[in-house]
Amino acid sequence: IPICGNPHFYSDIDFAVKLRQSAELQQASSSVRMEEVELQSEPMLFRQLVSICKADADAQDPLIDVIIDVLDWECTTNDKGLIGRPARVTVFHGQNSPGISLRAYLERIKCFSGASSCCFVLATLYLEKLRNLDSAYQINSYNIHRLMLTAVMVAAKFVDDFYFSNNYWAKVGGIPNDELNGLELEFLFLINFNLHVKREDYDRFANELRKQQQQMKEQQAAKTMNVLAVPTAQVSVRT
Repeated sequence: IPICGNPHFYSDIDFAVKLRQSAELQQASSSVRMEEVELQSEPMLFRQLVSICKADADAQDPLIDVIIDVLDWECTTNDKGLIGRPARVTVFHGQNSPGISLRAYLERIKCFSGASSCCFVLATLYLEKLRNLDSAYQINSYNIHRLMLTAVMVAAKFVDDFYFSNNYWAKVGGIPNDELNGLELEFLFLINFNLHVKREDYDRFANELRKQQQQMKEQQAAKTMNVLAVPTAQVSVRT
């Protein structure tokens, strides 16, 4: 995993060659399958694969809004339990809460980073692992911006074919490049460089995020109904 690498891109031709070579190694088998889709001749092989991958990538896009809702709600909830700054701080904590909201910050990363949508899901999953390891990494308005910036960048380097340099990511995140380099190293050692996530674990976590968002909406709707149900004043009508 490159710590601070240059952008790279694997061409479609190279990828097609690799796929053909893989198929040739399995000539004893009558067909090669990818998620129950039969890959036949070479022209159909690449077209089918591209179609499957594109449809899968498009299906991940709505998850970014789910993640923004969930993280924003968790930070707001956790901030209510703080008295001033957190008692335990890490390199990801700032002196003060940033002037930009979490929602605006994540939308900025989404707009300018070029990271695929699944990187945001993986980043949130990495933060969940950190929180389980040490309660100091419980997200709040003091650490969530640096944590998400670093986690999304690391995920993009791991799963995306193309990614920007750390210097560019630092400009997107609004922190010095040297600081981002240090945050990346700290983050990777904290999770023991264990970036791989099985697809079934990814899908399970994505479903949990959707459920959390639905529960949040139900709670907010219930609070709104309770407020509307409480009379603000007594009204007397005399005839």
